[in-house]
Amino acid sequence: MDTVLKFEPHLVSGARDVVAEANHRIANSLTLLVGMVRMQAISIKKNSSPMTSAEVRLLLDGVAARINIIAQLHRLLSHTADDGVISLRSHLQEITDAFVGGLSSPEQMARVVHTGCDCMVQMRQVQPIMLILCEIFINAMKYAHPAGMPLVMTVDCNVGTDGILTLTISDDGVGLPEGYDPQKTGGMGIRVMRSLAAEIGAELQVQSTHLGLTTRLSLPASAMSGAKLA
Repeated sequence: MDTVLKFEPHLVSGARDVVAEANHRIANSLTLLVGMVRMQAISIKKNSSPMTSAEVRLLLDGVAARINIIAQLHRLLSHTADDGVISLRSHLQEITDAFVGGLSSPEQMARVVHTGCDCMVQMRQVQPIMLILCEIFINAMKYAHPAGMPLVMTVDCNVGTDGILTLTISDDGVGLPEGYDPQKTGGMGIRVMRSLAAEIGAELQVQSTHLGLTTRLSLPASAMSGAKLA
């Protein structure tokens, strides 16, 4: 006798909802990416100085890195409920490994050091966090070491006694130019990061010293409801 597989209607509907939500979020990310590429094209058109081959390579590598992270997030989101909770650390390591592989070159090497605890976050927060991380890495590769010295990035995730999750990304570069205030000004990357942080109710802080640039993303306890700490 042939075996007949039966699926519960509510399980099938739930799976469809997860995939539909994943597709919706990825579509939004691709729309954001298209807008960023167009903004870059406008900026290049306005710039009277021709781009060097290294600048062109980094520009294209940045676009490729953003596409790659969206592809990785799609695989993750399509198998996880929108209200689910996941470990952030393993995905941080996977994503940063992809950044190092895609953005570093013999002229500009990079490596990443991970510290902190295994933070847990809601699924809906993962995509904005990873896209913010992508912009930080691209900016660091462009500006941290103008002379081409090897870049060292530190990624730290911690949860305070007040329940606030703080993701801190630091580089060992030259920092921001004197008089540059990232809270009031900033290029396309900073504007994108602010928008993504606001999307998940997080606070974005950028601090520059002679030891390098540090970006902190803080998720309030209210945004972490439902997530269990490791």
